[in-house]
Amino acid sequence: MGTLLLSFLITGQQDSEKVDDYEKVKRAIITWADSTFKEYNEPRFEHFRANYTDDYLMASMRVKSIERSIKNLNKTYSSGYYNGTDEDYKTSLEDLEKRLEEAKINNENFQSKVENYQVAFWANIKMDSGILNYVKHAVILDNDFKVISHKITGSIGENENATIIYR
Repeated sequence: MGTLLLSFLITGQQDSEKVDDYEKVKRAIITWADSTFKEYNEPRFEHFRANYTDDYLMASMRVKSIERSIKNLNKTYSSGYYNGTDEDYKTSLEDLEKRLEEAKINNENFQSKVENYQVAFWANIKMDSGILNYVKHAVILDNDFKVISHKITGSIGENENATIIYR
């Protein structure tokens, strides 16, 4: 079931929301890097992943479901296959639009949206040898965009035995 929910999320989530979360994650990691490393440059981000909570996924699916209901109601009505009166159609449409607005507001203010965000963060980081090495960190952030875990998972450069200069 989790795989089904994840595949729905990937295809069903709005692009603007993904971009917004990704931008917030990038800003949070830059803030973390500024306070963690003595010197770094050329930050790069790869493999962004948001691990959404089941509750948030259900709320997102509710929005999509109501949007589909409105679309189907309008299509049925405009094609002449609607069985009710014009008044029934208007009442149904108003009810669906009200429920859609409530569902969207609920999604925007959702408290526990994700279990965590994961991203690969690359940067040229100053080493104790005085050279900058391109180092990759696997970074995990919580629902509030705070770095809760980071681990070096790779590096590029000839200075592999050197250590990072931290603040």
